Amino acid sequence: MALEELETEWVQVDDQLQFRWHRPPLETVQRQAEDPATVRIFLNGCFDLMHVGHFNALRQAKRLFYQLGFQKVVMVAGIHSDAAICQQKGPPMMSDEERIAVLAATKWVDELVTQLPYTKMSVKMADRLRVRYICHGDDMPICKGGEGMYSEAVAQKRFQVLKRTEGISTTQIIERIIRQQGWSKAEEVLSSALCTTQRLAQFAAPDGREAKQLSDSNRVVYVPGIFDLVHPGHVAVLSEAARQGDFLLVGLYSDETVRQHRGVAPILSLLERALAVLSLRWVDDVILGAPWSISPELLTSMNISAVVLGRAPGDPSTQDEERYRGARERGLLSEFESSFAISSAALKERLVSRSAELVQRNSKLLEKELNYISQKEYVPEGDARATAFGAVGGVAAPAVLPAEPPALLAHSASTEPEMLTQEEIGAAMLQAPTALIAAHLTLRDAVISAETALREVPLSGDTVAA
Repeated sequence: MALEELETEWVQVDDQLQFRWHRPPLETVQRQAEDPATVRIFLNGCFDLMHVGHFNALRQAKRLFYQLGFQKVVMVAGIHSDAAICQQKGPPMMSDEERIAVLAATKWVDELVTQLPYTKMSVKMADRLRVRYICHGDDMPICKGGEGMYSEAVAQKRFQVLKRTEGISTTQIIERIIRQQGWSKAEEVLSSALCTTQRLAQFAAPDGREAKQLSDSNRVVYVPGIFDLVHPGHVAVLSEAARQGDFLLVGLYSDETVRQHRGVAPILSLLERALAVLSLRWVDDVILGAPWSISPELLTSMNISAVVLGRAPGDPSTQDEERYRGARERGLLSEFESSFAISSAALKERLVSRSAELVQRNSKLLEKELNYISQKEYVPEGDARATAFGAVGGVAAPAVLPAEPPALLAHSASTEPEMLTQEEIGAAMLQAPTALIAAHLTLRDAVISAETALREVPLSGDTVAA
């Protein structure tokens, strides 16, 4: 989805709630709303310094409704305006344009609502957008005046709670930068988001299309980098690189490699950066801990046909650096200058320039977050069997589950076992979690070793040469 491909409509729900809706033609929206096998859902946020917690909320919401049996889930993502965020929390780190660019590049987003006020997300708004459910994490926001943002949706059973991703938030990212500058000694809760092989597989899976295989691709494009604090510059270079081939492979440097060559570690861990990059709609796969220098072996092993570098306007070119010599000598190297004058370093400089304000503001937000963490209860992630949530805004809220769509009922009633072809089994194996594949290979190696040892043990009566 590109914003320029969508129609834009100014919507006024009431005096407090007005916004821009970026959508396909209304006929398409109406067909989706009337289709019992399709569900339209809404999720809003500030999406400042967009990170794996934001991405995971969008992914998790779509996955949950697919688990319920819907054949199509349409995500309408709402993003609050700079003015609204300033009034509620203080100025965001990234501008409207910058935050919208990253959100629009997210593969789980189908439509956008921009210029959204920080006010109650009403059922009337949901009806206007033709969405059946409003979604949010289990850290329920309160608007100025003390009203719960989703109280009405909860009361009307039009709300779905999501598991908040542990270990990461915009507040915690800012706290990491403050710590890196030596400005804070506050207690650390979780140093990074918890990443399992299942979560990596979930983020790597494409949304709405079949997974591409590198071995089936005609032209693999490779983009190496740190990709710390995803921003519109990253989005622009990855979008451009994807146009140059049919498989986009991103090489992510390890935390230690970055520390060794840049003198300081990234703000986000390697796995947090990987999950963020995998959330962008053009990326097909990533190399975790990519080599700093592009060697002929890397180019050959991954069948790379093009290497694309990105830089912000005015930044010096890096094409002549020794680490790119292997790609340069083969004529594979090109450089793309983003139209966004932003980089991860520039983002960090913005924070540093507002250090006094941020330290004071973030200490209050971090205290609130620590309080939330200390009181939170277990919430299943994307589990259609357990989606109940507690009282919100004084309303005791029951579990919110859509009626089972006909497709799910038909599937449940079927007694015929589903037969898979060899191709489907092979594709499933390729998408299996890394841990399972590793366990299989370990077991295979153990069996081979045991068989070899047995063959070498002499039977009774055999003679052994001295």
